[in-house]
Amino acid sequence: MPILFRDLGEDEPSGAAAYLRFMEEPDGKGIRGALFIMSPRGDPLEFSFTRVDVSSGVLWRTGQARSRALASLTKALLESSTRVPQVVLALVNETPVEVFSEDLDVQVPLCRVSAQDAEPAGTEEVQRLSDSISLLWVNGPPDVGGASAKMVEVLASRRLLLEPFERAALGMREAFES
Repeated sequence: MPILFRDLGEDEPSGAAAYLRFMEEPDGKGIRGALFIMSPRGDPLEFSFTRVDVSSGVLWRTGQARSRALASLTKALLESSTRVPQVVLALVNETPVEVFSEDLDVQVPLCRVSAQDAEPAGTEEVQRLSDSISLLWVNGPPDVGGASAKMVEVLASRRLLLEPFERAALGMREAFES
């Protein structure tokens, strides 16, 4: 007779979460970007990466060249994806809101994540999950009780709102330095 058990994965939401990560290149002439997609349990499902040169010169407004480079990277990474996640997350300190308000309109719930109290920019709505994590929803928070909101709840309960960004950074280092 088999040992009785209950598969805890059966109660989980299906789907995936996507993490956008950006890092300056060591020589400062470009930006590297990654899209890391994972399950609600934190299992890797997809990883893509690329890089772009950052234009320089006196003709650019302050920060505009970097913002355009980030928009270009984001577009390439989103186009390379084979999955549609329930939520896309990016870091506040790496990604200016203009990338998602002036350059790209992402059609799934998207938030910029901060490990501290953060002020919203533009039309962002803030959701404070704890003293240490704020979500700045670019295109409005997901519907309460919907698949995206459930995904965020599961990720928060498993402490997977920030940690996957570190895995994405490690993946980029390995990919670009090997």
